[in-house]
Amino acid sequence: MADRIELNPVEKLTQTQVKRMTAVHGWAGTILGLVLYVVIVSGTIVVFGHEISEWSSGGTRVHQELSDMSNLDGNVRAIAEHTSKGYLDRITMFTNSRGELAVFPHTQVMHPEDQRPKAYGSLYNLDPATGETIRRFDGFAFDDEESHHTSALEDFLVELHVALYVPNPWGSILTGIMGLLVMATAITGFLMHRHLFRDLFVAARRGERLVTTRDRHILAASWSLIFAFLLGFTGSFYSFAGTVTFPLVSKAAFGGDRQAMINTMFMPPTKIDTTPAPVADLDRMVAQSVERMGGSVRFVQILNWGRADGRMRIFHTPNDGGLAFGQTIFRTSDGKFLGEKPIVGSEPSLGADLYGLIHPLHFGDFAGVFSKSVWVGLGTAMAYVIISGLRLWVRRREDEVLWQHFGRAVTITGFGLPLAMLASAWAYFPALAFGDPFFWTPIGFFAGAAAIILFGALSDADRLIPRLLRLLSVGCLALPILRLGFGGTGWVDAADLNLGAVPALDMVFALIGVGLWFWASRTDAATNDRAGAAGNTGGIGHSTMEPAE
Repeated sequence: MADRIELNPVEKLTQTQVKRMTAVHGWAGTILGLVLYVVIVSGTIVVFGHEISEWSSGGTRVHQELSDMSNLDGNVRAIAEHTSKGYLDRITMFTNSRGELAVFPHTQVMHPEDQRPKAYGSLYNLDPATGETIRRFDGFAFDDEESHHTSALEDFLVELHVALYVPNPWGSILTGIMGLLVMATAITGFLMHRHLFRDLFVAARRGERLVTTRDRHILAASWSLIFAFLLGFTGSFYSFAGTVTFPLVSKAAFGGDRQAMINTMFMPPTKIDTTPAPVADLDRMVAQSVERMGGSVRFVQILNWGRADGRMRIFHTPNDGGLAFGQTIFRTSDGKFLGEKPIVGSEPSLGADLYGLIHPLHFGDFAGVFSKSVWVGLGTAMAYVIISGLRLWVRRREDEVLWQHFGRAVTITGFGLPLAMLASAWAYFPALAFGDPFFWTPIGFFAGAAAIILFGALSDADRLIPRLLRLLSVGCLALPILRLGFGGTGWVDAADLNLGAVPALDMVFALIGVGLWFWASRTDAATNDRAGAAGNTGGIGHSTMEPAE
């Protein structure tokens, strides 16, 4: 009975079709597999990007949500009163990882470099308790990464994931192609599974190493199959939205007027009325929105400050049991609630609901730390699927010199990418104390990557993996010490400031470091056993890319 209900799509394919499917699956993963691995690993880490920012940022204060601030109204009015009317088209408010309130009155101005309208004004970072201006950015404020990213480390990791540090729009297009590749390998992997449900619980078999590797590859792939398709689809959507999709919609439906498209799709419908009008109490409108929507306030935007057609948009994180972000609209002249608005469009629709699900399905932040942890686990499984799949592909062709070199490249990339990311963190903390972290963090990554490539090329193949593992272990164990040594927030201060990510990530790095050291020891012992066995039989030691079982 079990065999009858088990999904077995391969039995419906001819032998020729299976061979073609295997070729597509293998070559698709091989040609761009290492690039895809970089996207997946960096994306897995970025799932906890907010926590990384909180952990690595200096000068932190007690973090408050916008809805918890007692004087949001007063802080914003103090800035609006000293801002020229031409820059009151939009006032955006949000909080950053340093616990500061960001207030950005701005208008849209054509950017001289890419000839697209962008936000232009003065962005203030305030102490929310006193209203004191801590720093100010003028002009195209978002061109300065420090204006809206409090951690250069988080900013770098996000940029690596989103665009592979390739100039736009080519970086986004490349990661969009990677998303399509994930979908393709997920579909072909699904069609090639003989017993999908049984494979979810397959146990790795002892004995011949290739069989064991294949078992683990199938096990990890089976559990991450649906996740891989969702991640590929949502990732491609984000990558192509700004570079392909929205430009096409703008040209097809709005005659190329991008601002008209944005106003129609994302802004609340409003009849223009420039009559001067007072602005109602912002704190009261935020409180009403929280009462209606639940969930914390992510950011607030006021359109047309001091005018009769003024509107206040309040964006909420998903409430209990929800997945998508919510948005409420208020009239600023009298504080009247005008209703909820979908994230896209002016009326509820299936398209708006699907659009709203893109973010939570990609970032996995709909249930806090729990859902993020699940996403990290599945992302780790995907990364293992890529590396193990490449190893299987190479092992079948290891008699050819070219594939032997490619196998070494797989090993160097698989273990070297996390090392290069650690190198970026090692460069970040000294630069945070003494230099420009937004400059030195990527320098640390690329310098670390170059050193790892050279180290991997010159190292003995049999000893390469345990050496890389020990470097990873030392890098993880020493990172919390480095952070504290360069003025990072201590655990006692973190407790006072309610920064739970600080001790949590320190402990995570310590545990990972210890685990990697034991893994390296086991791999070293297995390598010595193989060398001894080869010596006893007079044979030649086998150069393996596999760590200890």
